[in-house]
Amino acid sequence: MKNDYLLLTPGPLSTSDTVRHAMLKDWCTWDEEYNKGIVEVIRHKLVKLATQHENYTGVLMQGSGTASIEATIGSALNQHDKLLVIANGVYGVRMNQIAQYLKISCVILQQKETQPVDLKQFENILRTDSTITHVAMVHCETTTGMLNPLIEFCKIAKAYNKSLSLMQCRALVV
Repeated sequence: MKNDYLLLTPGPLSTSDTVRHAMLKDWCTWDEEYNKGIVEVIRHKLVKLATQHENYTGVLMQGSGTASIEATIGSALNQHDKLLVIANGVYGVRMNQIAQYLKISCVILQQKETQPVDLKQFENILRTDSTITHVAMVHCETTTGMLNPLIEFCKIAKAYNKSLSLMQCRALVV
């Protein structure tokens, strides 16, 4: 049986000697070298990657993937919005649970955890439920290493003018 999954979980076994060596330095949030040379550079590059608009900023958050999911759903959506979640792994299921906890209306497209999102089902839900304002999908479900079809998913979401939340290897992007 062919294994089509990619395990994209970083860790000490897959980290180079140079990265491990760089991790030996104890950075403090009040260090100018840390803020100007690392944090500001990362924030600037993330904003440049995400938008060409002026006056945007990036905020780095420390925490688990779940903390980022909750922060994004809780700040990007309100109780008047409706979220469609693709759930084909534990993180998709967790997005649904977080939306429910935050009292945000949520529709879930449940798939088997080793099955990529069914794009025809996804598009059909968007076509038939115009009250959906946002869609969310885990690109790389790190519990299995399964990859969802990111480009195709984004094209469909854009065609229906939906706001998009993606989780990539435990980092959420809006």
